[in-house]
Amino acid sequence: MQVAVLIQNISQPLGLQLREMLQARLHCAELKLIAFDQAEESLVCSQANIVVVVLSPVPERALNLLRKIRFQAAGPVLAVGQASDSKLILCALHEGADHYLDEADLETQLDSVLRRLQTKEEAARQPAGQVIGLLGASGGSGASTLAVNLAGVLARELGRCALLDLKPGVGDLAALLDIKPTHNLADLCLNSARMDRAMFESALVPHASGIHLLAPPLMYEDIRLVTAQGVNKTLYLARDTFRFTVVDLEDCYHEEQLVVLRQTAFILLVLRLDFTSLRSAKRILANLEQAGISDERVRLVINRYGQAKELPLSQAEEALGHKIAFLVPDDPKSINAANNAGEPAVFRTPTAKVAQSIVQIVNTLINPDSVKPSSVRQAVKSINGWLAVFHG
Repeated sequence: MQVAVLIQNISQPLGLQLREMLQARLHCAELKLIAFDQAEESLVCSQANIVVVVLSPVPERALNLLRKIRFQAAGPVLAVGQASDSKLILCALHEGADHYLDEADLETQLDSVLRRLQTKEEAARQPAGQVIGLLGASGGSGASTLAVNLAGVLARELGRCALLDLKPGVGDLAALLDIKPTHNLADLCLNSARMDRAMFESALVPHASGIHLLAPPLMYEDIRLVTAQGVNKTLYLARDTFRFTVVDLEDCYHEEQLVVLRQTAFILLVLRLDFTSLRSAKRILANLEQAGISDERVRLVINRYGQAKELPLSQAEEALGHKIAFLVPDDPKSINAANNAGEPAVFRTPTAKVAQSIVQIVNTLINPDSVKPSSVRQAVKSINGWLAVFHG
């Protein structure tokens, strides 16, 4: 980022103060103090992202310059002057300044304006990457195992995939991949104000499969550092860096979890066909609706399908008021062996029906046109009745 500070005399204390503040907040690759006499020529060459015009001590000269350079500036123009002169503020805004900062309260006002500019920039340029969030309806639903395997398939198909463990204190994705993170989400949240892509990527742990894991904090004093603001910035960078990000979520009511849920392309609600799991899933669906999260993004996944004495699919759909989208067969032999070895089942036993069903989920989500819609009941009646299929 290039920033230009236009000032009548480059030795003015206010100019030096501005340079120090801006460098600390923006980590500018280039920040120039430019005297008014060289301003027009310098701006043509530099194409600064932000231009700051200092009005003191001769506002008339500064306003004249502001009028000339307004259309040369590639980004926002900030005017710095005295807030006590309302006429001067109006003139500066009329001549083309986007924001007016009180030189007597420069630090506070600069922080406020930079936050607004950042929010506006991020809103205007939403990253292209998509988010798949997984929510376990109850303990033992297998959402974490499914998250690791989905990320593995995406990494294999696309070259790499981000995997975020958003279960502070209890997350076990690192163990499922047999990797040892040195940084975690708390480190990023603690430094969210200056977080950039380099910092984000340095906190990820790469796996041989192409999965890049961001681990959660496990210690109590670090868990408290996780904030909605930090998670939002982290997810923004993940979406800006990876085509797909898989997030293993803890719940659907804490704000840092909702930040993710609101940005998901798909929410996979993972449950089993038993009363406890169905009751919890129904509560989660109600909470998602209350939070304003579109029902169209939610997909119900029956995990460990085919167990003895489980409830019928029709009864589950009637109880939840939703169609079942995917079935993942019960295969403790393949899943337990993979989890104990720290290797996703889709790599360790790729021909197993459980691995094939997970591949089918990914193909359906990222290439919906390539999968012929069919009901879950038709799949149950097929030879391999437990193959996961999409129900539109």
